[in-house]
Amino acid sequence: MSNSQHRSQSSSNVAASQKSPHVRRAKWHLGIRSQSRPEDIMYEVFKAMKSLGFEWKIFNPYHIVVRKKPECSAHEPPKMSLQLYQVDQKSYLLDFKSLVDEDAGSASSSRHASVSMPVKPSLRTGRAQSLPVPMEVDHSPLPSPIVIKQSQTMQFFEMCASLIGTLAR
Repeated sequence: MSNSQHRSQSSSNVAASQKSPHVRRAKWHLGIRSQSRPEDIMYEVFKAMKSLGFEWKIFNPYHIVVRKKPECSAHEPPKMSLQLYQVDQKSYLLDFKSLVDEDAGSASSSRHASVSMPVKPSLRTGRAQSLPVPMEVDHSPLPSPIVIKQSQTMQFFEMCASLIGTLAR
């Protein structure tokens, strides 16, 4: 059997298996999944947050905004939203969402700015996209709002990790 025949046969087997009515698609969720009662889940979450020195504001028993207690008044700690969702009849998902402080400054991160910057119409057509363009590298420090937002992202992940670790004990 030649290589191309083998490839086409194996790809047709894959296609046939994907069409099978018995193949069950996985459901993807981000967060912590539990089959405990929702009241018990939130009780454990509040207990873990207290032990970690977090502060929170309750929107309802299953949706809260959380932050670490501020260490200094100069920098506002990042906030995150914790919300409990029912995934199916017997399981729940605790979702973590970063709440970036938009008031920290009007400048957006360099990645966001590069994605949202309009391209000049003259550069959209023809060969212009493949022409080399001289670039200047600015070695000056980044403005503080950008640095704060990047730091908030890392602090968000650290908060998630510490809460997950505490809940896992």
